[in-house]
Amino acid sequence: MAKLATHWPILFSKIGVAVNAKLDFDASKLYEALKYQIHVAIDYCHTLDKDDVLWIEVFGDVTVEGRDQVEVKEYSDNLTDSHENLWNTLNNWLKPDFNHQQYANLILLTTQAYGERAAIKDWHQWNANQRLAALESILQDAEARFENAKQEKEATDDQSEEGGTAGKTPGPSKALTLQRRVMAKTMRESLMEALPKIKIITEQPDLLGLIARYKRANLKSIHEHRMDDFLNDLFGFMTSAVKVTEGWRFTTAEFDSKFTELTARYLIGSVKFPRVNTEEIEREAAEMNVRDRIYAQKLDEIGGEEELILEATADLLHAHEYIAELIKDCTTSQSDVEIYSKSHMRTHSASRAKLMIGCDETWSVSKLKQESLKFYYARCELDVVGFRSYEDTPVEFRNGIYHMLADAVPASSAKEFHWRLWK
Repeated sequence: MAKLATHWPILFSKIGVAVNAKLDFDASKLYEALKYQIHVAIDYCHTLDKDDVLWIEVFGDVTVEGRDQVEVKEYSDNLTDSHENLWNTLNNWLKPDFNHQQYANLILLTTQAYGERAAIKDWHQWNANQRLAALESILQDAEARFENAKQEKEATDDQSEEGGTAGKTPGPSKALTLQRRVMAKTMRESLMEALPKIKIITEQPDLLGLIARYKRANLKSIHEHRMDDFLNDLFGFMTSAVKVTEGWRFTTAEFDSKFTELTARYLIGSVKFPRVNTEEIEREAAEMNVRDRIYAQKLDEIGGEEELILEATADLLHAHEYIAELIKDCTTSQSDVEIYSKSHMRTHSASRAKLMIGCDETWSVSKLKQESLKFYYARCELDVVGFRSYEDTPVEFRNGIYHMLADAVPASSAKEFHWRLWK
C-alpha cells in the first residue's frame, strides 16, 4: 500500500520542487494546487458507481479505478499545440511504468483555454488517426523551427568568429524533447492505443470558481452560511491523516456515508445541533476572570472550587455559542430559548424546594454546602431534556442554560436561581 512518503515526493516533483530543497517560493501556491486537486477529486466522487474506488496521487492526480485517470493542471496561459502541459501529460501516460490500458478514459483537465491558433481545439472531433496526424504535424513544425533557429545561430556564429564571440548552439527546448519522446516509433503502438481514450477538458474555473460551482451543484439543500463549514468538513475527510498515510483511497460507500452525515448536520431545517469549536471555547474559559460574575459567586458560596467554576464557565460559553449558531440557522428564535430556559427554571426550583424541606435546622454551614454541592452535581448529571425537535441536545448546552439562569438578574428575589439549599 502506498504511504505518505511515496505521495509527497511525487506531488512536489510535479510542481518542480526538489523534495529536500529549501523552499524559496510562496508555499501557499503549493497548497492551493493540492486543494484544487482535492476539490476535483470531490467532484469525481459524485460520479462513482456502487463498486468504484477513487485514488488520489497514487496512480496520478485523480484516478477512478478501471475508468478514469485524470491529470489536473492549473495554468494561467493558453493551451497551445506545443504547450508543455499537453506533451508532458502525454509523455506520462506513455511511460512503461504507467499502464494506461487499464483505463477507459485518459483526461487532461486544465484551467487553460485553447490558444487562438491551436489546432488541438478540435481534438474532441477527431478519431485516433486524425489525432496522430495532428501531433505529427505539430512535431514537424517544432522541428522546422528548431532547425531554422540552429541555422540562424550558426550564421550569426560564423560572422562572430572573427571577433571571437561565437556562443554554444542551444539544444532543443523541453517541449520539443517531450514531443520527440511521445512521437518516437518505439512509442507508436502504445500511443495509438491511448489516443482514442484521451479527453482534453479546458477552461475549468480557478479554485474559488470550482468551489462556487460545487456549492451550486451539490449543496442547494444546505444553509448558505453553512456551505463553507460543510466543505471544510468534507475537505478534512478527504485529507485526513489516515487516508493520506494508508493509501489515498475512497470507496463509493464511505464517501456517500460522509456526505450523508454532513448533509444531515448542515441541512436546512436540520434536527442536529450545529458544531462549535470546543477546544477554542475551553481555552477562552481558562483565560477569563469570572470571580465577579453572579453565576460564579453562586457556585463559590456552596464551596465550588476553581475547577468546578472553570467547567461551568466553559458550559456557559458553549450555550452562548450554540444559541448564536441556532438563531443564525433561522431554525430557532430567542423565544424558543426563553421557553426552554423557563421550563428548566421551574423544574430546578421545584427540585430545590423539595430538598430544602428535608434540610435539618441543626445542620452546620459546612453540611449545607455539602448537600448543596450534591444537588448541583445531581442536576448536572440528569438526562438532558431535548431542545425543541433536535435529536442530540448537548449536555453543555443544558448546563450552560443553568448558568445563564444563575447569572441573570431576576425581577424579584423569589424568582432567582440558586444552588444553595438555604434561604
